[in-house]
Amino acid sequence: MLVSVWKRIPKQALWVLLALAAGLLLMLPRHTAEAAASREEAFPFSLEAEEKRIEAALGRIEGAGRVTVVLTLEASEERVYARNTDSDRQGETAGGRSEERSEVARVGDEALTVKVAYPRYRGALIVAEGSGSGLRLALTQAVAALTGLTSDRITVVTGK
Repeated sequence: MLVSVWKRIPKQALWVLLALAAGLLLMLPRHTAEAAASREEAFPFSLEAEEKRIEAALGRIEGAGRVTVVLTLEASEERVYARNTDSDRQGETAGGRSEERSEVARVGDEALTVKVAYPRYRGALIVAEGSGSGLRLALTQAVAALTGLTSDRITVVTGK
């Protein structure tokens, strides 16, 4: 039935349908290395930038004054790459050997990233001009909320 309908369509209409289909394919989103790189650039991690961002937030807490933040990391950024695997089995049932090769999958010249694990914080030092137990508690709670650190890993001291 489909063949009989196909034969009845004029050739000019077939060319128009083919052009429309090609146009639709070109409009589909592409998952390329450029798209992956732009996603990674959208969420870059910089320890210095993170410290400055937290300093700005803590400096707005009443009574804190000028604040300096020092963060330490448990581990650096980790990337998990897609892998292509190839297994070569020769006479496995007859006691032969099996060999498996694996290599990082690439899109053009770029490795295909599956997952990016951002660094985990180890500890934080906060030096604030202000003092008082209420201020220390507020600074500790704020840093804990921003970094995920527990209060025993955050030290708040009074500075000049």
